[in-house]
Amino acid sequence: MIKQRLDALLRYIEENIDTDMDGERLSCVAAYSKYHFHRLFSANYGIGVSAYIRQLRLKKAIYALTYSDSSVIDIALTCGYQSPEAFSRAFKSAVGQSPIEFRKKPDWSIWHSRYQNINNIRTKVMNEKLSSIKVEIITFPEISVAVMEHKGAPSNIGNTIREFKEWRISNKLPPERHRTFNFAYADPTKVDPNEYQFDLCVEIASTFEVKHPKVTKKTISSGKCAYIRHIGSDDEITYIINYLYANWLSELNQEVRDSPAFFERIKIFPTVPEAEAVTDIYLPLM
Repeated sequence: MIKQRLDALLRYIEENIDTDMDGERLSCVAAYSKYHFHRLFSANYGIGVSAYIRQLRLKKAIYALTYSDSSVIDIALTCGYQSPEAFSRAFKSAVGQSPIEFRKKPDWSIWHSRYQNINNIRTKVMNEKLSSIKVEIITFPEISVAVMEHKGAPSNIGNTIREFKEWRISNKLPPERHRTFNFAYADPTKVDPNEYQFDLCVEIASTFEVKHPKVTKKTISSGKCAYIRHIGSDDEITYIINYLYANWLSELNQEVRDSPAFFERIKIFPTVPEAEAVTDIYLPLM
């Protein structure tokens, strides 16, 4: 019963992160008195509910500063801060840079260490959901993609994403008309940071000419794939992939093809709220 109530509370927080959430409302969602739900939340997740909400809002602000053109004032208000000054203080305390400094030259290292609390909570919840995930077997058609490879620490991928986005804009490859993909070569939590690689990809015509030293052409091969549609945070995707490798393949007696797992980004955070992000996950099969 406690687990179900806390799961409902987590869903409510993620789906309403842009709204005011006081203790009275949160305790009603959790179906516990305000005298107990704070302790239940922190005892189960190792962080207070208010601190958890602040971290989710800061994550949204960080991604908006990096990947959108919204003003700092608009981002502050959208993320629930009463003034740009309050936002700037909270941001610098959490990230080590002011919002303006981060937008100009982001340093993700401090944020990634503090963000672990959110990741731990989502890991716990996701591990409980894995057995109910719906997996389909489909045939994926061949697609040509332009690729910018991120190599090195996963914490620095934000800088590569920004550079790739700027290249897409300059080459008139908007996500509304050109599908967005990723190749995932390894579990970022298990591989040595120096050996980590993650490809950022955009669908192109086979005749498209690439004129950038960091962008190459690759092909997503046609063939059979395990397929899962995931709605929610990217934080949960690693655990879904690990479930496919560790459980689903042996249970269904399937073998993997010599090709990495890949994703298609259907709806991307922060363009949509994190709880509404949609990612199609594919694992190539023999």
